[in-house]
Amino acid sequence: MRQALNFELDVDLRPQVEHVCLETVEPSVAARPGITRIGRTFKFASRLRSGTTELAFSTDHCLVVRLDRRGKTIRKYVVDLRFIHAEAETRIAWRLWLATAALAGLGALSYWLASHGWHQIGLQASVVVATASVCVGLLGLYQTRVTIDLRSTHGDAQLAAVACSLGNKSDARLFIDEISRRVETARDLPAQSKQHFLRDEMREHHRLWSEGVLSETAYEASKRRILAAHV
Repeated sequence: MRQALNFELDVDLRPQVEHVCLETVEPSVAARPGITRIGRTFKFASRLRSGTTELAFSTDHCLVVRLDRRGKTIRKYVVDLRFIHAEAETRIAWRLWLATAALAGLGALSYWLASHGWHQIGLQASVVVATASVCVGLLGLYQTRVTIDLRSTHGDAQLAAVACSLGNKSDARLFIDEISRRVETARDLPAQSKQHFLRDEMREHHRLWSEGVLSETAYEASKRRILAAHV
């Protein structure tokens, strides 16, 4: 069964209108049952965030995303590699770590005062400062992470986001290298004109929206960006 949707966008307030037809049964972007994984499966876990993200490649040039979050139903979906742009970034909360070090030093000073005649004030101050130091340190640990951001090429919609500890930095780099190579291969098979590529990307966004991967707001914004790229 085919479903055809017509979308219109008045680009730059000009009189011409761009029409794009979305066919949800397009073979290149339709749901793919029975996917066979090949190559390496990347698994990123975070104890602080109580979750695991699994990223695997399929034989038909797709990425299988599996999200396992504590207290939530496991979610799994597929993204066409032709329309993915991947980046990895290491974020270190320097300010929080410096604040932790400063509080630790202040706590040590308070303890020293408690042992040199300022028993009551020094002891109370050391306990308060030590507690604050631990809290700030935990916050710094939480915000110090490696992030992998997967976004669509022209739609700039977030297709997946991974946050993991610094211990996964090497795996994150391996994943970026692997997906970059596979994206190039997927775009070459078959080679497409820019117009056909953009229309297929639009169909992919429509599929992800219909499956609940993209929100209504994200879908509408990405749709307009893709249509604008037609000009």
